[in-house]
Amino acid sequence: MSIECHCKNIKIKPDHFPEELTDCNCSICRRYNSLWGYYHPNQVNIEIGDSGSSGYLWNDKCIEFVHCNRCGCVTHYQTLQGDPSPKIAINFRMASLDEIGGIKIRHFNGAEM
Repeated sequence: MSIECHCKNIKIKPDHFPEELTDCNCSICRRYNSLWGYYHPNQVNIEIGDSGSSGYLWNDKCIEFVHCNRCGCVTHYQTLQGDPSPKIAINFRMASLDEIGGIKIRHFNGAEM
């Protein structure tokens, strides 16, 4: 299984599918239209091609949203180095609907936080 950006410059290979995905309505997730699956960093292999990636830190600067430099897709976010609970959240909107069709969706009201 591989989650890829549109141009395939960024490929993310989690070691399993999550049991649920999170649809958050906070100001940034709503704009990204993301659907997050959460992993410990050692459960994910991320390959970034020659076009590279860029990151965006917002507000409290505790997570970095990563997007492809070529096609612009937001592929994942990651906690910053030194975080006591490291995690990578994969944007499963990059996956095919066939792959994620049976996974439970949790709606999270991040807008109220």
